[in-house]
Amino acid sequence: MDENGHPTDTEQVADGPLLHNGEAHRTGASIPEDQLGLHAEIGQLRIEVDRLRDQQQALQRTPPAKDTDTKEEQDKNANQEKDKKSDDAQPKDPAGGVGSVVRRHPVLLILAVVGVALLCVVGLRFWNYVHSYESTDDAEIDGHLDPISTRIDGTVVRVYVENTYDVKEGQALVDLDPRDYQVAVENAAANLAQAEQGVKAAEQNYILGVANVAAAVATNVKAQVDVKRYGELLEQGVIAREANDEFVMTGKVDAAGVNSDRAAVAAAGKMIGQAEAAVQAAQASLDQAKLNLSYTHIIAPASGVVSAKTVEVGQRLQPAEQLLSIVPVNDIWITADFRETQLRRMRRGQPVTIHVDTTARDYKGYVEGMPGATGEVESLLPPENATGNYVKVVQRLPVRIRLYSGEDPDHRLSPGMSVESSVWVTGHPQTFW
Repeated sequence: MDENGHPTDTEQVADGPLLHNGEAHRTGASIPEDQLGLHAEIGQLRIEVDRLRDQQQALQRTPPAKDTDTKEEQDKNANQEKDKKSDDAQPKDPAGGVGSVVRRHPVLLILAVVGVALLCVVGLRFWNYVHSYESTDDAEIDGHLDPISTRIDGTVVRVYVENTYDVKEGQALVDLDPRDYQVAVENAAANLAQAEQGVKAAEQNYILGVANVAAAVATNVKAQVDVKRYGELLEQGVIAREANDEFVMTGKVDAAGVNSDRAAVAAAGKMIGQAEAAVQAAQASLDQAKLNLSYTHIIAPASGVVSAKTVEVGQRLQPAEQLLSIVPVNDIWITADFRETQLRRMRRGQPVTIHVDTTARDYKGYVEGMPGATGEVESLLPPENATGNYVKVVQRLPVRIRLYSGEDPDHRLSPGMSVESSVWVTGHPQTFW
C-alpha cells in the first residue's frame, strides 16, 4: 500500500495482472478470458502455499520422522495436525463432556443416584442399629452351687450317685452306718421313760403331802379346842397349872405341824415341775438321737446335677466335711461385666439377647439387677487412690441378667459357660433391616 491506501505494483502483480491507468477504470466485463484463467491459477497456488506452510509447521512440532516413513505417512500427520488446529480454534464447552456422557448414558446416571440414596439409607440404618444396644463378651452363666456335707461323723456304707447324675429333690445320695445312732435312740427313749416315771412319783408325793396337811389341820383343830377348854378349867381351879401347860404346848406343836405339812406340799409341787422338765430334756435327747439317725441317710436338698463328688464307700467322715455339690440348672442367670461407660442408658427391665457359644444360638432375657459396686471395690485388695500414683482405669460393673421362662427347657445351659450379652438400651430388640 502507498501513502494514499492504494495497492502497490507488487501487490497488484500478486493479485493479478497490472493494469494501466486507463485500463484500471474499466469494468470486469471488459477483462479477457485468459486473464480470468490466470486469476484461477493464482488462487490454486495460494492454497497450495498455505498447505505447504501448514505441513512445515507440523514437521517442526513433531520429532523427525524415520527414514522409512513414506510420503503418505507425512501427509497423514500433516492432516491430523491441521484437524487439531481447527479443533483448537473452536470454543470449548466445559460442561460439554459431562453433558454428553449424561445424554449418551442416562441409565448410569439413574443408577448412580439410586446408589447414593441407598448408601445414605443404609448408613443411617447402620448408625441407629449400632447405637441401639450395648454389648460385651465379658459375661458368663452363673448359678447356685449347693454343697452337700455330713452333719455327723460316721462311716460311708453306700453311695448312690456319681458326677453328672441328674437328681431330684429328696433323692438318696449317701448312707452312713446307722447302728451307733440306733443305739443312741434307744438309750434316749429309755431315759424319757424314766423321766416320765419320775413325774408320776412326784405327783404321788404331792398327793400324799396334801393328805398330811389335811390330817395335821384336823389334829391342830382338836388341840386348839383342848387348849381353850383346859384354860377354862384352870380358871375354875379344877385342874392344876401343869396340866394346862401341857395342853397348851400340844396345841402349839400341832399348829407347827400344819405349817410343816403345807411346806412339804409346796415342795412336792415343785418336784413335779422338775420331773416334767426332766421329761422334756429326755424328749429332746430322743429327738436329737432320731435326728442324728436320720442324718445317716443323706438326700438331695434340691434338683440338679451332681458335681465335685469326693465321697467313697468306707470313708470315715467328720461333721461339715463336703461330699459333693448339686448344681440346680433350673435356676441360672448371666453375669455380664460392662464397662462403666456402657451403663449410661442401661436400665432395669431392658431386653437382652444372649448368644451362647456352646449351643451357637441366641436366648432372650432381661436386665434383672444393676450393680451396686465395681468388681475392683469388692476384690480382696481394693484400690487406695489416696496413696501412690493414680492411674485412671475404666472399671467394669457386673449386671445381672435373667432368662425368660421357657428359654432353656432342656437345661443345656450350665454355670461357667461363656456368653455374649447385648442389652437393647432403646427398650426393644432391633435388626439391621
